[in-house]
Amino acid sequence: TALVILCSGTPVTYGHAAGAELTISGFTSVYGSWISVFTAVAMCCFAFSTIIGWGLYGARCIEFLFSSEKVVKPFMVVYSLVAILGATVELGLLWSIAETFNGLMAIPNLIALLSLSGVVVAETQSYLKRMNLTRVK
Repeated sequence: TALVILCSGTPVTYGHAAGAELTISGFTSVYGSWISVFTAVAMCCFAFSTIIGWGLYGARCIEFLFSSEKVVKPFMVVYSLVAILGATVELGLLWSIAETFNGLMAIPNLIALLSLSGVVVAETQSYLKRMNLTRVK
């Protein structure tokens, strides 16, 4: 998407067209007005498949975390309500929420990296020893 926008020469001004509008503008400036319908349909299909895919991933993760299939149905209900809310909220607020939660995902990842650093060092040394690439003390 960014490549299309940047290569098309479409002006990117803060506070004006964003998201789908900017993408469609980029495609129409290169291919003409007929492509806007195709782009809109393609983006809707992509968005719908993304929503379905993330719902499935979330359902499998919640099932793993709670070791029960009973939590999947309530999760899907909440997920559906959040998806509807996401489709109706102002775009700027939605991006801020998404960026916040993406940033928060770094916390468990950093904890896992720190707690597994000893295992990584041991496995690396074991691998290098097996490959005769270096001597391990």
